[in-house]
Amino acid sequence: MADDMKIYTPRANGDLDLQKGSSIIVTFGNGKTLELTASPRPLPPGIPDGIYVWGGRVPSDTSTNTPTSRLDITPVAANGIVVSPHTDNHSRTDAITISIADDKGSMTSVDSNKVVLALSNGKTVEVMEDYAHKGLLIWGGREPDPALPLEEMKQRTESLGLYFLAANVAHLFPYKFT
Repeated sequence: MADDMKIYTPRANGDLDLQKGSSIIVTFGNGKTLELTASPRPLPPGIPDGIYVWGGRVPSDTSTNTPTSRLDITPVAANGIVVSPHTDNHSRTDAITISIADDKGSMTSVDSNKVVLALSNGKTVEVMEDYAHKGLLIWGGREPDPALPLEEMKQRTESLGLYFLAANVAHLFPYKFT
């Protein structure tokens, strides 16, 4: 899966630095997690390339006790959603920590709490802490930047499609109408 998705961290000037890793682990103040991975290959016909968002961690053949959680998903725009592990109260979460995990499970924390995932089809999604601290904010393309001219902002954003595979895993994919 590591070849299907590239992970970048943005610099202050907007440039992106390629990171080594195969998935993103988001840890919330209450200890719950989300894991973002590349979609498996091959995808069924008609399903666009995207990412899987797991409530908890991805199950493995070697672990029989993988923590999972239903997903709470709130659309914030055609190109943005907030995702969090389900809790009984939908209040603000403590600050989140975003880490990049490699194929062996070693994790490196991301200082900026923002990453850009580049898919094998050239499309991107940007993930970051939600402004209201209610979960992980996921943008189709890149986060809209009001400082950019409207045409440039439209070029870097895309709508987000969502397909639930289970209560704890969803396939997210960026798309544009042509």
